[in-house]
Amino acid sequence: KMFSHDPHYIKTKKWNITNEIPTFSLVLSASAAEGAKKHVDHYLNKGLLKKIEGLEDLAKWMNLPLSKVKETVEQYQRDAKDGRDQWGKTSFSGVPIDNLMDETFFAGTVTPVLHYCMGGLTINKEGNVLDENQQVISGLHAVGEVSGGVHGDNRLGGNSLLECTVFGTIVGKRIPIRPRNLSLQLNQDVDEFSGGKAELPN
Repeated sequence: KMFSHDPHYIKTKKWNITNEIPTFSLVLSASAAEGAKKHVDHYLNKGLLKKIEGLEDLAKWMNLPLSKVKETVEQYQRDAKDGRDQWGKTSFSGVPIDNLMDETFFAGTVTPVLHYCMGGLTINKEGNVLDENQQVISGLHAVGEVSGGVHGDNRLGGNSLLECTVFGTIVGKRIPIRPRNLSLQLNQDVDEFSGGKAELPN
């Protein structure tokens, strides 16, 4: 939804790389920051989050009118009390205190990046790549982000590495490996045939 303002994206579902990369502000209340203290401290130390006292300084940091920021945060407070916002959100935690001028905020600028690719080649549970008729393509395997359909519409955090490990193990055990002694014998045969001028790749 964050790109819903862009006509090109709405029409094509693709980002126009000539456009300026959009950014948005991540804002946490003191209670929200406490609930994620380990991460907040980490990003504070890296300079990616800033501790800001009061709504007025937050508006200055965001370079927005105080009235607009106040209106937005107060609407969020009302939505939290009602238990639902206009986008269908029903879970609210870390809601700012009533007196926003006394609230401590933690804020940072977020830039969208390609974090994980959900699409890719269709595979079966053995890691075989399937054609458009869902038939196995002999000798072709896929593992990790190059494959698609493993996670459905979205993936759980941490499952990317798990996917690589599980399917990598499955495919790795199924692909035949040339025995070492056979490689030595083939190299000897090639040497005899070529007069010692050629060698099979390992």
